[in-house]
Amino acid sequence: MYKLLLLFFVGMNQLLFSQDNFKDQFTVFTDESKALGKIEYCTFNSSINKRKPLLIFIHGSGNFPTFHYRNDLKQYAWSAFSILQKYKDDYHVLFVNKPGIPLFDSIQIDPKTGHFDYPQNDEFDRHYSLDWRALAASMIIDRAVKDLLVDRTKIVVMGHSQGGQVAPKIAKLNQKVTHVVMLNCNVLNHLYDFILQERLASFTGEQSFETTQSNIDSLYADYQKIFDYPNSIKDSWNNETYLRWSSFSTETPLENMLKLKVPILLVAGGRDIWNSFVMNSDYAKIEFMSHGKNNLTYKVFPNANHFLQNESLDQGKTTTTDIKPQVFDYIMSWISSSK
Repeated sequence: MYKLLLLFFVGMNQLLFSQDNFKDQFTVFTDESKALGKIEYCTFNSSINKRKPLLIFIHGSGNFPTFHYRNDLKQYAWSAFSILQKYKDDYHVLFVNKPGIPLFDSIQIDPKTGHFDYPQNDEFDRHYSLDWRALAASMIIDRAVKDLLVDRTKIVVMGHSQGGQVAPKIAKLNQKVTHVVMLNCNVLNHLYDFILQERLASFTGEQSFETTQSNIDSLYADYQKIFDYPNSIKDSWNNETYLRWSSFSTETPLENMLKLKVPILLVAGGRDIWNSFVMNSDYAKIEFMSHGKNNLTYKVFPNANHFLQNESLDQGKTTTTDIKPQVFDYIMSWISSSK
């Protein structure tokens, strides 16, 4: 059965905009450090000179630009949740690039597969890790409170998928953060998801229990190679470097969550299996209760998938209904009421 844990967030959460006016709605800032290299962040121009809270959004995995010009459509597409533009006058909404990947760039479409095609580069391979993403975001928060008029009583870190894994680490690094929102992300080691998927396949009859165990044994062998060479950027698994995989395994999101005193909202989809297994996320609530901590709110949308869409079966076919407006209404209400 063995399936890749690919995040097709680009195709699931995009709005298209003409080339003429899309970039004009943002201001882009750049910074640089010896350790991290060049970092970009952008925010909406709308009411940019107004004092308002800060919301930094960390999107999922992959080496795509956050805002990419699709040559096949002659339009820009947005990798993050486009609903965030709804809050541009209530928050300074920030987006941060990935190492070696600009915020804005063009991408191609592979004519054979229909998948997005964007070249991998050495800087991305050398730096792409949990530490880079968290340190870069923390640095941008410090920079943004100097560049912008920020109401420091509310500085929100919000992450989706892999970005959700990064979010609590950012809050651990930067004490300016007041709220953490984690969307559709694991709380235990992300490599555990692959094992959960294999076990589920045997219980649902998709494959035999013997096949499942053989696949899991193969996974363990692959994981051992990753941990034997944790800093390797020449070796890869599932098309990503050993460094990338090992870095997100040095500390789990749950370990960082338990170190925080600020309010945390963890949102999961009850039908999220292939990207951030909901059964992985479920464990967080138990640990918070056992530690006597009450700063976690865990909200599951029972029929939602990884991309905040409700799934249902209609005559044997899966249909989806977007529930991002409902989810983000819940999130914004939670932020307002949590202190």
